[in-house]
Amino acid sequence: MATKKNVFLGQMAHMMMKMDEISATTSADRDFIQMMIPHHQGAIDMAEEEIKTGKNKEMIQLAKSIKAEQQTQIQQMRLLLSHPEGFIATGNQHQNANQKMMKVMMEQMPEEKQLSDTDLSFARIMLPHHQAAIDMAKVELRYGKNKNVKRLAENIISDEQIEIQQMKTFTNSH
Repeated sequence: MATKKNVFLGQMAHMMMKMDEISATTSADRDFIQMMIPHHQGAIDMAEEEIKTGKNKEMIQLAKSIKAEQQTQIQQMRLLLSHPEGFIATGNQHQNANQKMMKVMMEQMPEEKQLSDTDLSFARIMLPHHQAAIDMAKVELRYGKNKNVKRLAENIISDEQIEIQQMKTFTNSH
């Protein structure tokens, strides 16, 4: 008999499939945005699940904040992609760094047996998810050239560091 997969892990798997479909380019800026859109969508999907099924008010509120923030950032990213003249070739050093970030993120995912509580599952899965976004943003800051994309990367780092601290506090107290 097949076991029921944790919904958040399923959403992570779907997000990774969407990210794997993206062809890398020689523009660190373009690749960062193209990878971050499905990455953010994965966070939105998980936040929606937490809002719908979570019990802890703090985690539900955090999920609402993540959803709103990342929807806004996806709109910004789509706007940036609509101006391809803003992307210049920067080589391909960023590609290996980004692939490494995704591998580390998936290695840090909790095991299914650790995911019986919805609120704790959300926090435990979002911790490595958010850390990967921060790490990808740092790759953008190192290799990217577009000042608007770099500003977005800085905002992602700032926002997600705060949320990581909230999730760590929550998981440590439960």
